[in-house]
Amino acid sequence: MTIRPTLRQLQYLCAVADKRSFRAAAEACYVSQSTLSSGIKQLEDGLQTALIDRESPVFALTPHGEVVLERAKVLLRDVDDLVAAVQVQSAPLSGRLRLGIIPSIGPFLLPKALPSLRVAFPDLRLYLRESLTRDVLENLRSGQLDAAVIALPYQIKDLSCKSLGRDFFQVAVPKGHRLATQTSCPVADLQEETLILLEDGHCLRDHILSSLKRSLHDGDDIHATSLTTIVQMVANGLGATLLPQIALDAGLVKGQELDVVPLAGNVGERELALVWRPHSALERDISLLADHLIPFVTA
Repeated sequence: MTIRPTLRQLQYLCAVADKRSFRAAAEACYVSQSTLSSGIKQLEDGLQTALIDRESPVFALTPHGEVVLERAKVLLRDVDDLVAAVQVQSAPLSGRLRLGIIPSIGPFLLPKALPSLRVAFPDLRLYLRESLTRDVLENLRSGQLDAAVIALPYQIKDLSCKSLGRDFFQVAVPKGHRLATQTSCPVADLQEETLILLEDGHCLRDHILSSLKRSLHDGDDIHATSLTTIVQMVANGLGATLLPQIALDAGLVKGQELDVVPLAGNVGERELALVWRPHSALERDISLLADHLIPFVTA
């Protein structure tokens, strides 16, 4: 008779791999460390193979452990989807929905959209997680999130997607800059400017460079951790940048010593989108959420 791992055992393995600590994993699972250790040992005994390298000076899975971990993540995600499918309520957008969102969208979209969302769907329990695109999508694919608001283009072939609208870029320069007097700014006029951009890993950085058809090497630009910091740096004469319209509409540059000039020909843009796992039990609600967000992007 085949001895099947239990979901609890698989949950313990995923937790210890995520936390890289038996103590922290036990706390995350709300069990004692001995209970968690025993559960993982039972899993190893049932599979007749070691999953954790106990000889390593740092936490490490064995090759078999890596394989089991990836399959365990998928199994637990599918079980969560199964439970959600059974528990979906008749009322639209009610119950829990875990939404990821990236930093170049969240602070500007959510304050406008959430008040009316709460009024329209009072039984919705929306849990938000802000992170870089790669992390948001990893959490979505692993089942830790139900949906995510990101900016395209980005590699999402395995996910379902609904467009929320286009978000154009505008040029921001210090007061008195040579470009500030122009009615629009051709891309060519920015080629010699020092650019202030978000750090590597932010998709907005890549979208801006793609719009300018420009590549950068170390030392060619100035990095910042947020759009708010970038605005301060531009206002203090350190360089120029491109800012998304959604941030401008939210008042990002209000009261700052800088000017905003449209890019000639509206060549710079990104597409905001809501993405989710195909066949998700929450697909209906996620589509409704997208419909609610669209007016706040396109307004």
